[in-house]
Order: sequence, then structure tokens, then C-alpha cells
Amino acid sequence: MERMNETVTIRPLQRDDYPQLIDLVRRTWYAEFDECTGLIAAEADWENCLARTTNAYAAVKDGKPVALILGRIDAHDTRGTWNRHKRNYLNGLRRLLTAPEGIKAIHEIVGILAIDHQLTHRARKSGHDYGAEVVLFVLDPEARGLGLGKRMFRRMIADFRTAGLSKYFLYTDTTCNVGFYEHTGLKQIESITLPASRVHQESMSFYLYEGTIDSQQTLVG
Repeated sequence: MERMNETVTIRPLQRDDYPQLIDLVRRTWYAEFDECTGLIAAEADWENCLARTTNAYAAVKDGKPVALILGRIDAHDTRGTWNRHKRNYLNGLRRLLTAPEGIKAIHEIVGILAIDHQLTHRARKSGHDYGAEVVLFVLDPEARGLGLGKRMFRRMIADFRTAGLSKYFLYTDTTCNVGFYEHTGLKQIESITLPASRVHQESMSFYLYEGTIDSQQTLVG
């Protein structure tokens, strides 16, 4: 457990954190949907992330979880592909079928996963392969300005280093703070840009970034 100051603590994710962090995911990525649809979509997304997570930390401010980082170390995951969280994810997609804007949400979730798969395929074809991933990283706006993002990231990279890994990757897009990753020292390896459409009024880019752990002494030191 890492205590930043008197009110903010970074600790392993707990089951009681789930409702508030799922709502944070909803507010961050599914705010354009009605609240019911957005919450179901956020829960499905959440479960899909947990399905491939081995390391998870939450930051708690004044008793409330305000940030989350999920990571995966391939060698540490002994679960099958269709683990409990993956089944919960599929159940979430089924629930979306009856939600007011559920079909649109399903297309968004599945579409982004397909793009992520393309990015990974391209990276592997060009000789990039990884044993670790930052699966999900989200910070409540009310917790910004505390240096919390850097500290959360440092915690996960320390786990990767302890596991003997030298590189990791993550997916991100233009809805996120891409500048944070570049400032942290990650390098963009692959990208896909989608033109504006009825779903997204502006073009949108998706990225795969690579991190080299040994080069990030200022982050993890």
C-alpha cells in the first residue's frame, strides 16, 4: 500500500470499489448514452478488462475510489480464456440488446475490441511482442493535479519489473490523454484512424503504445 498524503492511498483493488469505478468508466467513455445503457455498457467493458487482468490497484481519496489501473502479466494468468469475467462480459452484451441504445453500445464496444486486435496483429507482424499490458487506466477529474496518474502508473510498472519484464504495451485513443503516455516515455508503434461517421462526428484515432521499463527511471524511481 502506498500513501500519497493524508487523504489519498493507492492499494489493491477491492470488490467494494467496483460500483464507483464502473460509474467512473461510464462517465469517462459512455456518457453519450442514456444512463441505463451507459451503465450496462460500462459494466460489460469492466468485466472484459477484468477477464485479462492479473494486477489491479485503486486510488482512494477521502474513502472514495477515484482512480484505477489494471494490468496483465501473461505468465501470471492461470485462468482459462472463458473465465468468470469473460462470461459476465458476454452476459452484459446480451443485456444491452434490450437497452434503449444498446445496439449502438454493442457496436462501439465490439468495434473497439476489433480495432485493438488489428493493432496487436500489426505490431506482432513488425516484430513487437509483449508479456505485459496496461489493460485499463482511468482517473476521476476531481483527482487530477495530485500527481496521482504518475504514481498509479509507477505502481504497475514496478510489478512488471518485479516479474522480470522489460517491455509492455497499452491501447489508447484520441478520447484519452495520449500526451501523458508520450511524456512518460512510451512510443507509438501502430495506429488506425477512422473517418467521421454518424456514430462519431469527428475522425478518431486508435493507438498501440510500447513502454520500455528500463528507460523510465523518472517514472518509477
